Amino acid sequence: MANEIETIEFSSREQMFESCANDLFSVISNKTNNSSTCRFLLSGGSTPEPVYRLLASKIKNQANIHWGLVDERFVDVHSEFSNEKMIRNALGNEALLTGMVFDAENYEDNLKTVNEKYADFIQQTDIILLGMGEDGHFASLFPNDLNSEILLSENHIGIFNTNAPSEPIKRITCSMNMILNSSMILLMITGKKKKEILQNLHLNLPIHKLLNKRNDIQIYYAD
Repeated sequence: MANEIETIEFSSREQMFESCANDLFSVISNKTNNSSTCRFLLSGGSTPEPVYRLLASKIKNQANIHWGLVDERFVDVHSEFSNEKMIRNALGNEALLTGMVFDAENYEDNLKTVNEKYADFIQQTDIILLGMGEDGHFASLFPNDLNSEILLSENHIGIFNTNAPSEPIKRITCSMNMILNSSMILLMITGKKKKEILQNLHLNLPIHKLLNKRNDIQIYYAD
């Protein structure tokens, strides 16, 4: 990894959201123009929601786009904590979105179902949009979590259960190697604190382990 991680910086978050949506729309269009399916994994949280709404307004036909989640909280899909709920609201009713919670009562059985439902994504994902937490986590791969550390250091490919440091603790996530296999990865971060964490390579947090494996990840930043 270079001494400093290169980022594409914007003067405002609104400018970043618009540029991100335009760039993603271009990639989606190139993939779907010949009737190919574009497989796109999305992150939750409040930061990317405006991008999803902008994308939905630009895409006239979502028939050839298969949306999925990078990670999810193990909660009912109607919960305020549900990534799926937020993304469905942002993309609209036409979106073909596969969530990650099919059995909110059984953590292990749910995981088996997710891996079955995500077989196409596991085989090939075209685009992944990631965010980053202030602890340096991405997806639901956290520092100081044993399950996350295994997925960050070993060659597992698929969907796994991990544990967050705060509620809701139970999480479902794509493994690092599944994410690394995506044709395109875009990371979007906001705020000076996150930028400082990103640039502090001595921390060797999950995000640094990811960037050490892929030097072509596009990083969009706005204060």
